Amino acid sequence: MTLTGWANARWAFTSSRVRTVYAYRTDVLIWLFAPAMQVVLQAALWRAIYGERAIVDGVPLAMMTTYVSLAAIQHLIGWDDTTDWLIERVRDGKIGTDMARPVGLLSQQVCGQVAQLLVKAPMVVLLLPVVVFVSGLGAPAPGAVGPYVLSTLLGWMVSCCLTLLVASVAFWTLELSGMEFLYFVLSGFLSGTLVPLWVMPDWMRVILEWLPWQSVVYTPVAIYIGRFEGARAWEAIGVQLLWLVLVGGLVRLVWRRAVHRVVVQGG
Repeated sequence: MTLTGWANARWAFTSSRVRTVYAYRTDVLIWLFAPAMQVVLQAALWRAIYGERAIVDGVPLAMMTTYVSLAAIQHLIGWDDTTDWLIERVRDGKIGTDMARPVGLLSQQVCGQVAQLLVKAPMVVLLLPVVVFVSGLGAPAPGAVGPYVLSTLLGWMVSCCLTLLVASVAFWTLELSGMEFLYFVLSGFLSGTLVPLWVMPDWMRVILEWLPWQSVVYTPVAIYIGRFEGARAWEAIGVQLLWLVLVGGLVRLVWRRAVHRVVVQGG
């Protein structure tokens, strides 16, 4: 297959998944409504915690509300339903058809994740007025725009790899709802979506800053608001790159074994 044919096949599959996502309008509305509510509630919570104080432990209220608002958007970008989609395909036997396609099964999942990102991009635009109104979104720290965009891209890629690892368990067991919910809760905590990592005890913060989940939310937002500047920002991006290589390699190994575990149900 030529390079053009390779690209066209993957774009065709990605476009098909975009149309599939938009077919479920309720899910799309929930994806938009959930982070909007998270922004409103988190901003109200931290304003109540700060009370009459403008700064707590050296962190201004405006910085904190900007953090939690951006964290909600970063979590929206990073999260996708690859696991649900794969479970359904394995359970009803359609995975056999997927494996026979000219586009590899793992590539199909990546195309699906790209499709969801394309769907969520306009959602982010719609959410920005809510963020500005609720939290008074501050401007990025000086020199932070480039590193922030790079960090966001790397965080999304790390998140995709982590999701693919969780989804691969579907090849060994058909019941993943409990594990998926547990992963959703833990990833929200470990990534700094719910609470910034800098409020954690020092020993816990150091550990969490070296785990892959912080790459998805905490690192890009910390760069945006200026918590990570200069060499510290690039060090954090280096950690993201390291985890992308490690988790990406693990995904390839696991999926290579997983496809040999398929038992088609029905279909």
